[in-house]
Amino acid sequence: MKKILLILTGGTIGSEKKGNIINVSKNNSLVSFLLKNSDKKINYKIVQPINILSENAIPEDWNNIVKCVEENWENDFLGIIITHGTDTLSFASAALSQYFSNFNKPVVLVSSDKPLKDRKASGRLNLKAAINFIIKIKLPGVYVPYKNPKKNFVSIFIGSRVKQINSYDNILDTRVSGIFCNFKNNNFIFFKKKNPSKNTIKRNCNSSKLNKNLRFSNNVMIIRPYPGLNYNLYNLNKIKPKAILHELYHSGTTNTRNDKKNLSLVKFIKENNFRNIPFFISPISSKKKNIYASLKHLLKLNVKCLSGITFETAYAKLTLAYESFNNEKEKILFLKKNNFFEKIDF
Repeated sequence: MKKILLILTGGTIGSEKKGNIINVSKNNSLVSFLLKNSDKKINYKIVQPINILSENAIPEDWNNIVKCVEENWENDFLGIIITHGTDTLSFASAALSQYFSNFNKPVVLVSSDKPLKDRKASGRLNLKAAINFIIKIKLPGVYVPYKNPKKNFVSIFIGSRVKQINSYDNILDTRVSGIFCNFKNNNFIFFKKKNPSKNTIKRNCNSSKLNKNLRFSNNVMIIRPYPGLNYNLYNLNKIKPKAILHELYHSGTTNTRNDKKNLSLVKFIKENNFRNIPFFISPISSKKKNIYASLKHLLKLNVKCLSGITFETAYAKLTLAYESFNNEKEKILFLKKNNFFEKIDF
């Protein structure tokens, strides 16, 4: 008997529609759909550590998910399916890619654009692709199957490279390396360009043990730039974050202008230097030869670049590093390491 661990967390795939409102439900149709449409030779162990819409997710929920896996994992499982909402899917896949970075079984995050009772729900095909990937391909690592709108197949993405789903067309992409493989007509078609080979993935993911020492922190702060951002709005007197991740514009820049108004990241860092809060910036290309003066100002202040990775993965790595390691050297080594193929030259 083939065995798969199924972790339910809520999301649209675990929801029902009542009137014009979609919300999580205790009696959603996911399990019944799975049992009716899945191979009878597959035995699912089904557990539900949380039941939320993913816009309500916090890093502590990722801890609940991995703890649930630790408590329910059996060595004869072929893999893990984790259902998840689409809104924070990119953050969850980035986080779980770090936790399961060296695990020797496939971990697949499955979502849906509509509740599964809707015959047009993408989750139906996403779930089928996930099951087939685990049973047929048996490739370790973290992956996200997703049927993009107007496509008649499911694309599978490497979990550490997934970006936020587009707001208007609902398209999921990595924006940097593209698709790992497509699932079409019950077959998998793999793409080599900018993707690790199957053998490389197997060499990286060679541990049968879970990383039980790793947990995620709720106390990493994100700041996103926009014209007129006033850093006085960020009061660090009451609560001190473990680290601050500042997003950059596409060219690796943010406001560093020198004036009396507190609109400069340089001024904000200098004023809070006594708090000893580590500052990180992302995303930024690892291949840039020429940099703007604004970035040069930041680097002089010992701001650390998390380069060559998505912003979601930068955040995931920080939440994990600053909760799991006490030694500063260990934190930096973890942040620099290419744990599950998140680093891409772009």
